[in-house]
Amino acid sequence: MSIIRARQGNETDLERFRQQADLWEHRIHALVALCDTDEGKTHSVHGPLAGVTVGVKDIIDVVGVATRNGSDACKDAPPATKDASVVASLRAAGARIVAKTTTTEFAFTDPTACRNPFDLNRTPGGSSSGSGAAVAAGLVDIGLGTQTAGSLCRPAAYCGVVGFKPSYALLSTIGVTPLSPSFDSVGIIAGTVELARSAFAAMTTSTVQTHDMSSVTAICGLWNTSVVPYADTLAAFNDAATVLATLGLGTEQTTLQADVEQIVTAHRTVMTYEAAMAHGAILSDARADLLKPKFAAGLRSGTAISSDAAARAAEYLAEAKRAFWAGLAGVDVVLTLPVPDGPPLIDGTTGYQDWLTPWTVFGGPLICLPWGLDRLKRPRSVMLAARPGQDAQLLSIAAKLEALGPSRPLPQLPRR
Repeated sequence: MSIIRARQGNETDLERFRQQADLWEHRIHALVALCDTDEGKTHSVHGPLAGVTVGVKDIIDVVGVATRNGSDACKDAPPATKDASVVASLRAAGARIVAKTTTTEFAFTDPTACRNPFDLNRTPGGSSSGSGAAVAAGLVDIGLGTQTAGSLCRPAAYCGVVGFKPSYALLSTIGVTPLSPSFDSVGIIAGTVELARSAFAAMTTSTVQTHDMSSVTAICGLWNTSVVPYADTLAAFNDAATVLATLGLGTEQTTLQADVEQIVTAHRTVMTYEAAMAHGAILSDARADLLKPKFAAGLRSGTAISSDAAARAAEYLAEAKRAFWAGLAGVDVVLTLPVPDGPPLIDGTTGYQDWLTPWTVFGGPLICLPWGLDRLKRPRSVMLAARPGQDAQLLSIAAKLEALGPSRPLPQLPRR
């Protein structure tokens, strides 16, 4: 891949991007397009994100670059005529938009050619595959992604970086290709909590402040499912719980109360129904043969779901959300695990996401924190979750936990 040419102005950030891309991109395939970061675009050289490079998931519009949604069905898409709202906000804050990153097709589940920087034989997760891999490998400082089920937190966890999904609908989705508007959320992948917090502040109208934690209550809990965490992953959870307790949050161990299997089923009903509403027309034209198998099957199943069935599933999820938070009255933060194990070998999937789906349904902010490596040298991750609207408080707690946890693991450049 030919890497972006540095232009006049502050070239340090662009040179760093170019060097890392030269080292890594032919190995991990995290990028799908390079972005002209200067010509014809408003760019602040003095903003709070000046010098920060950003990769944007290829379902999010960047002016002058086609949004192809990871799909051959969009191979002839024209260049976007304007930035998505979140991209414009980052650019106004001084960030350099340097690349579009790999996504699964329409942010669904068909895996991509993207690889995990820690092991090229393993998945980076999905659907924000390229954003997770690009941040982990140091190509970009920030990766914009989205989450509809587990699409942002899982790549962050598998790639050993910070992944922050804000409360539902807190960040604009204008200029973002929909999958399921009932759940679609823009989020941030970054190397540190502070960088994620700075990016979040640039994309919101309110100031993100630190919070007094003297009255915060936290619990540590895992879902009661047939899938259990592997020993290394559970060790990371227990270690993070011990560290969290030193912050004086009064943590206790518990089992999280929700019917995960039923929530996942109802969520998929709503998701595929809404995906068919948004993109089902592709099945009726020449582009149908260009779709990947899982997305095509998802659209077909979505077209077979009645509006009444989708409404019943949505009502079930709304009640599950209400009951879950009611059952945690007085609890501000939950420490949990985003995934039961490290990134799996390439196997035709993007990994396990069922532990994340309920959290997406429940609508609150989530943040994944890298927590060392397991015995196979794969990233481990823990996650903090909070009620909808408690984003600033969650970021403050995450920053304190991060400061007391292990240093972020870095991938080693493969020899081949």
